[in-house]
Amino acid sequence: MLQALAVLAVIELIGLAATPVARGLLGRLPGAGVGLAKPLGLLLAGWLLWLAASLHLVAATRAAAAGAVGVLAFAGLVAAWRSRGRAADPFRRPLWVGAEIVFVLAYVGLAALVSFVPDVWGTEKPMDMAFLAAIDAARHFPPHDPWFAGATLNYYYLGQLLIGLPARIAGVPLEVAYTTGLALAGALTAAGVFALGATLRALWGGTPAAAVRGGVLAVALVVVAGNLAAARALLELDGPLTTYDWFAPSRVVPGAINEVPAFSLLVGDLHAHLLALPFTAVALGFVLQVAVAGPRRGRRGAPELAVTGLAIAALYAINSWSAPVTAGLLALALVAWLRDPRSAGARAGTVTWGVLALATGAVALLPFALDFEPATNGIGWVSERQELAPFLGDLALLYGLPLWLLAAAYAGRLRATPRRAAVAAGVTLALVVAGALAAEVDLAGALLVAAALGAALLALLRRGAEPAERALWLLVAGGLACLLGPELLYVRDAFDGGDLFRMNTVFKLGYQAWFLLGIAAAVAPAASRVWLPAWLRVPWALAGAVLAAGALAYPVAGWWARTGGLRGDPTLDGMRWLERSAPGDAAAIRWLREHAPPGAVVLEAVGDDYSPDGHARISTFSGRPTVLGWPGHELQWRHDPDTRRADVERMYRWPDVGLTRALLDRYGVDYVVAGELERATYGPEAMVKWPRLGRLVMRHAGTELWALQRRR
Repeated sequence: MLQALAVLAVIELIGLAATPVARGLLGRLPGAGVGLAKPLGLLLAGWLLWLAASLHLVAATRAAAAGAVGVLAFAGLVAAWRSRGRAADPFRRPLWVGAEIVFVLAYVGLAALVSFVPDVWGTEKPMDMAFLAAIDAARHFPPHDPWFAGATLNYYYLGQLLIGLPARIAGVPLEVAYTTGLALAGALTAAGVFALGATLRALWGGTPAAAVRGGVLAVALVVVAGNLAAARALLELDGPLTTYDWFAPSRVVPGAINEVPAFSLLVGDLHAHLLALPFTAVALGFVLQVAVAGPRRGRRGAPELAVTGLAIAALYAINSWSAPVTAGLLALALVAWLRDPRSAGARAGTVTWGVLALATGAVALLPFALDFEPATNGIGWVSERQELAPFLGDLALLYGLPLWLLAAAYAGRLRATPRRAAVAAGVTLALVVAGALAAEVDLAGALLVAAALGAALLALLRRGAEPAERALWLLVAGGLACLLGPELLYVRDAFDGGDLFRMNTVFKLGYQAWFLLGIAAAVAPAASRVWLPAWLRVPWALAGAVLAAGALAYPVAGWWARTGGLRGDPTLDGMRWLERSAPGDAAAIRWLREHAPPGAVVLEAVGDDYSPDGHARISTFSGRPTVLGWPGHELQWRHDPDTRRADVERMYRWPDVGLTRALLDRYGVDYVVAGELERATYGPEAMVKWPRLGRLVMRHAGTELWALQRRR
């Protein structure tokens, strides 16, 4: 836990340094975006380190990481000096204090919970650990692919770099950097969501205390709550709470994944979609500022333009699915601003500002874009959809709580324009019926979401709409667009042509829909007096409370079942499982970290993806590349394993030293691991010939590590 506190101390310093920067860049929002200071500071410092190392200006060492934070601190001092004498903002201090409390509670709480299930193995954890280790070993970027010697990592990896930065500066070992990184990702997300929810509530009026309550509600809806499928699973539970199936609520729509942040934190994958959330919050802060107050132009607005573009473009290198969504929201925000009377005569300048912001961001991430080849093959048309009844059932299970809360906003629009609303409702009903009757295409559900999206866009783009309305409807429109998209189009990836053809499209866009709709829904209870007639308020609130109780039961039941009732010996050592099952392998990993060059190639046994036996464990935890790790994942990353798996088997099994040496030289192997897993995979011959090819550098608990003398 001392190491967890060291990580906490570093991120607190980063947040402190970035607070004046956030205040200067987001000063036109209530609270001036100070609740976003930590993820903003981490983004700026991490991007600076990444860019300098990508351009080979510096090596990505611990000292360079600390230097990047030092540059951020200097920028913070300059921003603080320039902000002297500005008018006081009554929301700034309460929102800063609220975000700080939310962050610390979330970090400490998650670190404590994760300590009961620390093992970094199973699901996608080995992949995420391998990324973290490869980035830590890299001196320049892109990092090498830890599971495919000789290639660079063809995946979005900036999230692992950013979330691992505080641990690197604090000198925390990688197996602890993973578990503290998971707690840090959840805490940064909670702080970012709090800041956005509080800001949105402040825009609707009220006291700073009301804004804080709005932020807390946003955290509950977005980060803490599960979907209603989780509540259904709890109601169907027949047995002790430790047998609760916490995994099942992430699989609702047939052939798709339906995660929410509460599930992501529970499963423990340090995956791209989770790591993107705090930085999505930062990007949304800039987008909402544009929607509310328009772009700031001129020399004083140049930093805001640049960082807006960077915040959006960085998402492409963190989780590429997030960048188009936030870029689209920025475009919508600019269009909505042009409907504001204050924007009169600024159409050309507004459009130019948006283009320049996105172009600046693209340039800032150019080294990544030039090296990264997306593992997709265009866009496909969805030809198979659910019928209306199951579609609505799944929609209610997944997004029932935020949609119910936002129904009050739609009720307000009905009251404001009853005639237009009646006509729109009639047209929508006719289209939905027609879509339901057209059984071959099953467009009824898509048409219903499209109608709700159309109403949100009309409210967003209504001339003279209040800034608070624009902010709300922008988030609603973005969330509904993310729900509609997978019903019409899907991204062609490695699963195209099978039953899982739109698995990732539903997953990645649905995840962002939850994020956007949850933040928007946080303002609904406070504004219900304006939106709802008096006779509807009590039943609406009671129904919402029931749904909330079901959704908020998930983290309690889920963590209780996941940790076996909080039993066990808590630790944040993510390699504990390997220390217990194969202590010699753990010793080999530590030796390689301390003595092997970052690009040294290691030969170890190859198994299938998600191997329960621990295949690819050496490269995963050391960050040194192996000949082949998980073959299926490498195919998804556009790396063809070809004969690598068979070649690894030959290198271990062949008795002929000359032929073996030729293969070792072909892949540039520097070290050979000969442990129990190699014996189990390739037989006792896997241990025999290495004294004739190299020298023994480590032997412990049945594992040997041999350093090879390669021919030049």
